[in-house]
Amino acid sequence: MIRVLQKSLRWVVPCAWFLLPSPLWAVDEETAKTISDLKTQVQALMDEVKKLKDQVASGSPPPARLNPPALDEKPAPPPASTPVPILPTNVNLQPTMEQNVDGTTETAPTAQQEGNKLLPQLDVSEKGLIFRSKDNQHSIRLGGLLQIDDREFVDPGTSQESKFLLRRARPAASGYFYNDWNFRFAPEFALSSPNAISYSTTIADAVINYKPMEDVQVQAGKYKPPVALEQLADDAYLPFAERALTANLSPSRDIGVMIHGRTFEEKLSWAAMVGAGARNNTLNTGLDYDTGPDGYFRLFAQPFLNEKEIPEALHGLRLGIGGSVGWASQSSAGTSQLFQNYSTDGGNSFFTFPSGLNVQGEHWRISPQLYYTYGPFGLLGEFIAEKQGVNTAGIPGTSGGGFTNYETTAWNVTMNFMLTGEDATLDGIVPLEPVDFKNGQLGAWETFFRYDGIAIGDNEAWVSRPSTTPRT
Repeated sequence: MIRVLQKSLRWVVPCAWFLLPSPLWAVDEETAKTISDLKTQVQALMDEVKKLKDQVASGSPPPARLNPPALDEKPAPPPASTPVPILPTNVNLQPTMEQNVDGTTETAPTAQQEGNKLLPQLDVSEKGLIFRSKDNQHSIRLGGLLQIDDREFVDPGTSQESKFLLRRARPAASGYFYNDWNFRFAPEFALSSPNAISYSTTIADAVINYKPMEDVQVQAGKYKPPVALEQLADDAYLPFAERALTANLSPSRDIGVMIHGRTFEEKLSWAAMVGAGARNNTLNTGLDYDTGPDGYFRLFAQPFLNEKEIPEALHGLRLGIGGSVGWASQSSAGTSQLFQNYSTDGGNSFFTFPSGLNVQGEHWRISPQLYYTYGPFGLLGEFIAEKQGVNTAGIPGTSGGGFTNYETTAWNVTMNFMLTGEDATLDGIVPLEPVDFKNGQLGAWETFFRYDGIAIGDNEAWVSRPSTTPRT
């Protein structure tokens, strides 16, 4: 009997389930809905966590909230798309000094060099190939510059003027270590000067910079001496392929030691350098130009930077002065080692120094300069004067000869306007959008204008009597 009852209970339980009152059915439906809601919220939370991981990996700031949205909350509409610069922009306009900020790491503040601390140890971007140490105390960036030029002239004197050439081919390695040390090394495999007639291999930059603070830094090696404004602008960001006629009177590189810095809330940059002495407007310089050391100096100010009481139109005004002074004495080297012939923007020599001319006496340069930007408009103005003591006794065909001076002045006015609305700067234009013709993105476009000139003093005593000697 008991066994039969146990068997019957097997059917009683299922039947009792169907006989339960309806409220129990309602409780079961609410439980199922609660479980379903919890699953939805957990999935939303997992999506938020995945999105946060992706943002951290890419270096973006974390979202304002981590909680998943409520089920009845409508998602916020996506923000209007705005063009994102493909290079970081500077909040403050920096005075142009030895190197630019956006394009290189040599003189940028350490925070800008390091970038986002969450960046990977190996990074490939528009800045180049970057290797970083795990603690981000050391970095090396591999990049380069390649410029191709086509020079075409109407009715050229010879077939040499019009030509297609490799103007600059310059791989580079730069970076920092222990935060306070910066370096750059860049060989050149193209033309060493605008009027060079053959390709050559030389060192464009080999520099190390110690920067315990922005106000005072020490730099040594081969680099651009602090004299002329346009000469200090990076080759990659020149409006024209060649610099103006003022470049004929300032050295492109020299070897030496320099102290420099930015001070007064970055409104003033200053530099003082002792160099070996170098020819103008050429990368070639070295021990064979034994003309005596030169001292260089430069002050460059942006006086109204971040001054709220001053109209915004004046914030981009920069004023500066650079120069050099030295004493030269050389009578053993040929003229080709002492002087760089003056050339046009197109790379044609229009004034050749006579053979046998030697340097002797004081040598100085002075260059007042101005740079102004307001939004997409930029204006560069520069004047430079150079005086060199020379000895003409060694010039063939001259009677007597002796000590004299040559004095030359040059000026340059360059204006540019960004047609696509970017801010004008000598430190490289930051495009508002990359070039993507399929999506109607044109990148950055600008138009520019230059007026320059040069005046060479009356130095008849230099000129050899043979009529083939070039002269102005």
